[in-house]
Amino acid sequence: MPLNEIAASLYAWDLADEGVDHALDVLASRAEVNSAYLVGMMHKEKRPLHARHYPHNPVRRYYLPEDSRAYWKPAADRYGRIKPLTSDRDFLAGTDWLQVLIDGARARGMRTGCEISHTIIDAQYARAHYPDALQRDVFGNIVGAFEAVEAQRALPCLNHPDVRDYIIGLFTDLAINYDVDYLQTCLVMFGAGRGDGGTHSAGPTDWQHLLGVATGGCFCDACREKATAEGLDWAELTDEIGHLARLSKRIGLAELHERQLLDEANYSESSLLIENDAFMSWLQFRKRSITGLFADVRQALDGVGRPIELRYNTYMAAPERAGLDFRSAFRHVDSVRESDYSDQLGTAEGVAIKRAKLMKVRRALNDDQLLIAALGVRPNATPETLRGSIKAAVDAGADGLSLGHYDGATMERLDAVRIGLREHEAQERFWQPLES
Repeated sequence: MPLNEIAASLYAWDLADEGVDHALDVLASRAEVNSAYLVGMMHKEKRPLHARHYPHNPVRRYYLPEDSRAYWKPAADRYGRIKPLTSDRDFLAGTDWLQVLIDGARARGMRTGCEISHTIIDAQYARAHYPDALQRDVFGNIVGAFEAVEAQRALPCLNHPDVRDYIIGLFTDLAINYDVDYLQTCLVMFGAGRGDGGTHSAGPTDWQHLLGVATGGCFCDACREKATAEGLDWAELTDEIGHLARLSKRIGLAELHERQLLDEANYSESSLLIENDAFMSWLQFRKRSITGLFADVRQALDGVGRPIELRYNTYMAAPERAGLDFRSAFRHVDSVRESDYSDQLGTAEGVAIKRAKLMKVRRALNDDQLLIAALGVRPNATPETLRGSIKAAVDAGADGLSLGHYDGATMERLDAVRIGLREHEAQERFWQPLES
C-alpha cells in the first residue's frame, strides 16, 4: 500500500516561537508532510525530549511545559465535574493554538488533527480536587504516570464515571468545534506497575515483569463497584493480588522467602497465570474496561454529525500490562499510529525492532483500518536508519508515516524522509511508467 499520509506533530510553543507558516513550510518542503496535528493536551516533560537543547528554535533553548493543559478553547458545555485546564503562561494563554494550526494547514491543503496526549489532568490539581477519581494500587496509594512516584504524578481511573464523562467531553468538544480530520490519543491506561527489577544479571525476566503489574492500578471504589457488578469476588481478588504485589516488592519476611525461591526456580509467565485465577480475572477485567472506553469514545464520535477518524497512538512495549488488548480495543478505531522510535538507536537492529512492532499492529487491524508508522526524526537517528524505517513501514503494509517530533528534528533527518520515500518507492507517484 502507498504511504499516502505523512503527518507531523507540533506543539503550541513551536507555533509561538517559530510561527505556523515557517514550521509547516519546512515540514512540507523537506519531508513531504501533508498532515499536521497539534499536541493539544500535553503531559509534563522537558522539551526537546532527547536533545539537551532545541536544534532550530529561535527563541529558547528548551521548554518545560505545564502539566496536562488544553491548547484550544474548551467549550464549557461539553464537560461535567472535571474540566480541562488551559495555559497560565503569558506567551500561550488566550490564543487558540489548535485553530492557528488548522488555519495554516488548510491553507496548504493539509489534513489536520489534534492529539490528547498521555495525561489529561494536572496531577497536583487532581490530587487536590479529584482524589476519589484517581487510580489506586492494591495498598490504596495513588498511582502515578509511568510510576514516577517521586514526581507526585497521578493517573485518573478510567472506570470512574466522572473521568469517562471528561474523556468523552474532550473528544466531542474537538470534533464538534474544530475542523479536524482525525483525533489521536496516547492516553495512559491503567498503571502497569513496577517490580523490584529482579536479581538476574540480564535484568528482569518476563514473569517478574508480569508480577510487577500487581503493584499497579486500579483498586479504587469505582473499580470495585464495576468489578462486583460483573460478578468478581473483590475480597478474593484484592487478597491474591495483594500477595503478588508484596512478592514483587519483597514486602514481608514470608514473601521475601517465597520470592527468593521463585527467583532461583525455572518459573514462567504461564505458571504465574495458571496459579492465580483472581489475578487473571483482574487482568481480563482491566481489558474489558479499556475496550469499553474505546467503544464509548467511538460511539460519541459517531454521534457528532460528521466523520472523524479516531486514531490511537501506541506508547508501551507491553500494552497488555496496562489493560490494552490490541485486537479487542482496535475494533473501535480507524487508524493506529505505532509510535516506535527505535530508529533513534541508530542501528539496523533498531529498524528490525520497529518492523516487528509494525507487524504486531498490522495483524490486529482489519484491511480497511490504517496503520501509521512513526519516525523518530530526532537525535541518534541517522539518515540511514530513517530510510530503513520507511522500508520497514512499506514491508509492514503501513498506510502512512508520522514524524516525531518537529521540535527536536534536524533538517538532515527531515530530508532523509523525502529521500527514503523515493528510494523505497513508497508512494503511487513512484509507480508510474518511465517517460519515453
